[in-house]
Amino acid sequence: MANTLIHESRRFLLPLDTVVDALIELDVKHGRWPAGAQLLEVLPVDGDEESARGVVMSIRVPGKTEVAQRTYLLPIIAAAIVNYCLAMRVPMPRSATKTIQIVPEGIALQLENTLMLQRRHVQPPPSRGVTAQSGRGGASADVAQSLSAAATESATPAETAAEPRTGDARQPESDASPTGAESPRA
Repeated sequence: MANTLIHESRRFLLPLDTVVDALIELDVKHGRWPAGAQLLEVLPVDGDEESARGVVMSIRVPGKTEVAQRTYLLPIIAAAIVNYCLAMRVPMPRSATKTIQIVPEGIALQLENTLMLQRRHVQPPPSRGVTAQSGRGGASADVAQSLSAAATESATPAETAAEPRTGDARQPESDASPTGAESPRA
């Protein structure tokens, strides 16, 4: 059976607030977020080199006077977004190729996926010969006339004379059904 290819492309555009929620949730899940930490500032960093792109969060940890800077690069941000989407029950194919970039609106996660499925229905081969058409005239009327003419030509002269005719339609001699069984008489 033949296969069908389906190309899927999805783009998640998350505002910076949602990305921060995803990053904090991932850090809490892995035990890296300090208890009671206060978020002071978030800055997206879109540098020239891919290794310098990400998000910098400034946090204040209780009991300490200095402000801590946490830098999250794009691979960690992508992992946080995937984790966040799974927690929020947003469907995301595992086999998709994921691309992340910083955009003015926040962070964009692009998913590209190709599925190969078996066809469920086989297309019939193109028909050859006479095609049936509905309505007056057309091919179906021509086919009926051809069959009627062929039946008349194959009949012997004795059979033709014995059968009464009305127009082009043949009338049966008895009340027998086409299967050979007689129909009940009222």
